[in-house]
Amino acid sequence: MAALSAFHSLPILHRDPPQVGLRDLYVYRSLPTISKFCLSIIFLLSFSLFKSQKCYDLKEVLKVEPTTLYKPHLLAAQNFGVDILENAKSVDKYISKGKFVKVKKKSRGYRLQALEYSRPYLVKKARTTLENMAAKFATDTKSFFVVSSVTRTLEDQCRLRKVNSNAALGISSHNYGAAFDISYVRFDHVLKVNTKLEKELEKVLLYYKNLGHIFYIKEKQQSCYHVTVRRY
Repeated sequence: MAALSAFHSLPILHRDPPQVGLRDLYVYRSLPTISKFCLSIIFLLSFSLFKSQKCYDLKEVLKVEPTTLYKPHLLAAQNFGVDILENAKSVDKYISKGKFVKVKKKSRGYRLQALEYSRPYLVKKARTTLENMAAKFATDTKSFFVVSSVTRTLEDQCRLRKVNSNAALGISSHNYGAAFDISYVRFDHVLKVNTKLEKELEKVLLYYKNLGHIFYIKEKQQSCYHVTVRRY
């Protein structure tokens, strides 16, 4: 789910005053310098307060009860010892600790879709599992699948819900850096239903599930397989 960029100097506000009407702008420019300074400070504080307000209430998010089918996903994700990711700062913390590793944009058997609502990082075991699954899929099919989502913060989920009402209201295994989504309608960068490759992908998923390495759910509304990696 970024920190607010700091304003470097007040003169910027003088050169580019708030968006107001012509009459108000005339009044603004007619004010003494000290009054302009005070107005600038008030505007800056108000804007900062507005931007700093969270779009979610963590207590309310935690109250949402996961389905029986999804509970194993959350327990598996929480086993990696990662606290729920609320914002970009929390992701950066685990990157600096070496807990999260970057997901390559391109590797044998998969491609990473351009990400708008998630971040290209996973716990080490999750990335390794993704790469192993993709390599097996490539060996079996000579094709590649597309990863459509990776790690999400609670702030990312807020942004996603604004464009997708089906986005999770509660906690997701994406919020712990242990989950990724694989599209089942996009193979080799071709967007269309491909029953043969979809079946081959599910074979790979079932193989790793039976090994005890993952849990997965087929999400019909999102046309993807939601995959959570276990701490095997």
